[in-house]
Amino acid sequence: MKKILSVLLITGLTFGVVAQEKKIRGGLVTGFTINTLSTNTTKIERNGVGAGFVIGMTGEYNVNKNIAVSVGVEFDIESFNANYGSTSGDTKLSPVFYSYKDTDIKHIDNVTKDDEVFNVLNRKFRAKYVTIPLFLKFQTNMVGDFRYYGKMGLRTSILAGVRMDDEGFVSEKDSNNKFERIGTSLITIENMKPDSFKKGLSPIRVGVGIYGGAEWNFTGNTHLYAEAGFIYGVTPTLWQESGHLVETELESNDKYKVLGPLDVKNNPMHTFELKVGLLF
Repeated sequence: MKKILSVLLITGLTFGVVAQEKKIRGGLVTGFTINTLSTNTTKIERNGVGAGFVIGMTGEYNVNKNIAVSVGVEFDIESFNANYGSTSGDTKLSPVFYSYKDTDIKHIDNVTKDDEVFNVLNRKFRAKYVTIPLFLKFQTNMVGDFRYYGKMGLRTSILAGVRMDDEGFVSEKDSNNKFERIGTSLITIENMKPDSFKKGLSPIRVGVGIYGGAEWNFTGNTHLYAEAGFIYGVTPTLWQESGHLVETELESNDKYKVLGPLDVKNNPMHTFELKVGLLF
């Protein structure tokens, strides 16, 4: 994280020095997010709200005094929870299983007899994204030392990595490809990751955002700004048809018959964001 901060600071300051006043500005931004998963399916349930941290660079090209194009490169770290099952019996969620070795979750087609099996009830996602916001900004003239603005556009996030903490039961799979719980107590296995191209989360996520904010010109060409916004998710957050999670149904002998890969349909993420930054 220290290396990331150093690179962003040096790059942002350099961009600010070479920028032309009134046409191009560059700077740094940081902030935090609160996200909610929209589950348009009966296969999973949202478990509370998630949170995230944002840091990056931002730049603007001023078309005229009142309209600008805003773009940036940000590094997002976020987490959120989803339920895949319950011990209470008051949910209609189908039991979900997967096979794993150490911390690698195996693809459905690559499972071996030596792999361990887990029945997941709750999953905490810890994801990293590289995000490119692209917005059209509408701003007032300076009112004293302040300027006020609104902006709208797209926020595109590219998945850079994901880890999962799974809560559930130790299980096993028999020679007839049926699953059975063998653990009697809930446990959590941490830092799990799928070992295939399908990482559990979609590789690209797109949302439509709208923001409002204000700038303070506190010295020279340096502006401090703060903004708040809402990003309405358009594309799925989770990979729709899983490569490692298997949906099952309970049979009379306490064993679970495989129905197929878990398909969770479209499940976008809606995000509230608060940022502060510097423009030079």
